[in-house]
Amino acid sequence: MLKESKTLVVIIVATLLLIGGLAIIFSGSSSGSDNTTKTTEENLGDVTGIETNPEFYEMGDIDINGGIVNREYEIKNVTDKTLKLKKIATSCMCTKAKVIVGDKETKLFGMEGHGDKNPPVNLEIASGETAKILVEFDPAAHGPQGVGPFDRIIWLTFSDPAGVKELKFNGTVVSS
Repeated sequence: MLKESKTLVVIIVATLLLIGGLAIIFSGSSSGSDNTTKTTEENLGDVTGIETNPEFYEMGDIDINGGIVNREYEIKNVTDKTLKLKKIATSCMCTKAKVIVGDKETKLFGMEGHGDKNPPVNLEIASGETAKILVEFDPAAHGPQGVGPFDRIIWLTFSDPAGVKELKFNGTVVSS
């Protein structure tokens, strides 16, 4: 009887240690990867050496049935080096953007999500060169329940130097 009790205590202690160890391992790796991701995103920060015209659009009231609204931004490389644009993404499915540098033009890119990633664009913007970012906003993309104020962002991710340039716009979708 005593031997069975000792065996039972050893099994219980071993099980608790195993569960505790697994909990520490999994919580540590989970929070570690989250911290790594956050640190990486924080490290990217705003890319330097780019002048933006404009950086923000206030679009005002936009009729939900008015069709696609287009806006154009310009970014200029004010460094003495070539900037490498790696990726384009938007903050919502209702917004798409493309970049034109010289005679090169990307396709329209939208929001990433649900495991989808936009492919790399790998465009170079030479020192002193200006690129155009053409943005399309579809006020009807969210259906009739999509009326109201909105804020949208276009992210331009650079790899050399590493950083992100954010272009923003807002407004209010109204029903006619």
